[in-house]
Amino acid sequence: MKKNTIIIAVILTLFLVSGLAIQIRHYYDNTYASVTAYTRAPEKIPSKAQTRDDSGKVIEGSYSYQYHFKFVTKDGTTKEIEFELSGENIKPFKANQLLKAEISNIRVVNGPNEVKIADVPKTVLKKLPKNNPSN
Repeated sequence: MKKNTIIIAVILTLFLVSGLAIQIRHYYDNTYASVTAYTRAPEKIPSKAQTRDDSGKVIEGSYSYQYHFKFVTKDGTTKEIEFELSGENIKPFKANQLLKAEISNIRVVNGPNEVKIADVPKTVLKKLPKNNPSN
């Protein structure tokens, strides 16, 4: 009887650990696994606002610009992601500036950074709007 209880406990533990490992992998893939993508900064520069933390408290000396980007990956997939550019002496992206970033399914992992038109794949450039009027 005691041997059966131990076997059942071990099997249940293995199922629990396997399920947890699958969830961790899923979280990592959605949040941190990234691909290179390109976008264009909006024509209209967003308004500068004081940065707030997650609880809504103002962070003194820090300012933010809120962006809504439509990224295009090298394979032509598009993804819309919100991005907050923030810091003490932060400057907004220039109107219609080409940008390159590493993005995951839910966030910008690295960047966005300015990129020259010659460094953007032609297939991606065709999918990017000539100018981006909205934010």
